[in-house]
Amino acid sequence: MKISLSQKSARKGFTLIEMIGVLAVIAILASLLIPKIFEAINNARISNAALSYNTVKTAMADHYAKFGTLPLTNFFDRTLVGEAFLDKNFTVKIGNDTAVAGGTQRVDIVASVLPAALPTTTDAAYALDGGVLNTALGSAVVEAIIPGVLESDARALSLLLDGPAMSTAIGVSDIVGRVKYATGSPTTVYIYVTHR
Repeated sequence: MKISLSQKSARKGFTLIEMIGVLAVIAILASLLIPKIFEAINNARISNAALSYNTVKTAMADHYAKFGTLPLTNFFDRTLVGEAFLDKNFTVKIGNDTAVAGGTQRVDIVASVLPAALPTTTDAAYALDGGVLNTALGSAVVEAIIPGVLESDARALSLLLDGPAMSTAIGVSDIVGRVKYATGSPTTVYIYVTHR
């Protein structure tokens, strides 16, 4: 029996097994790619924080070169914006301003302290070389403050800015290097910018 042209075109299509095979391949690819996409987004947030930190550091150097001083003041990033050293206030894509009472992302200039032993996660002492003493001695320390940060994000930022030698594991407070934070989520991250 001969099949006419109209009968041949009516038989074309996908079988149920072919459809299931295609759906299985799509499901496997999605299960492999979706976690990588979320990881890339998180890495971009951490890189944004490091870039914002470096921008503030450059603005502080420009301010000091022009005025020769760094006055003790909170929210100094707003002053830098007013003086056109920064385009906008210090903001990063990690942290949550409302997670910590009274907290907001900012750059402060605070009085330098010499700790009795180790720096703490909240004082203006920084063991920049990984040691136990305050290597940021002077009358003032400039620090960027990011409240409401997940501990995993704080550790990732510490790894990026301080490297693995001066970063601690999850569940251990980080008190050495440029990045300091207490254990727990959310936590407040303090990042050394400069001192005078």
